Amino acid sequence: MITIIVYHVTSYKKLQKYIKTGYIIPPVRAWETIEHASRMSVSTGRRIILRLRFPANADKLSGHYNAARVLHTKYKFGDI
Repeated sequence: MITIIVYHVTSYKKLQKYIKTGYIIPPVRAWETIEHASRMSVSTGRRIILRLRFPANADKLSGHYNAARVLHTKYKFGDI
């Protein structure tokens, strides 16, 4: 499977939930570039940006500068 690197913006509280449950529940949204993720981080106050691997055929989110992807399945969250 071909994968791409994407960046997921989250909060500390949500990160703790990911660690506890072992996954991120859907929809899992992420940005294709660190610049877009950084902008989202500043605008939302979510200070944590995670680097994830999505399948290359992950759906694009409409709008969002055509630079966001979404998974509609659980994302297994391992050690960080």
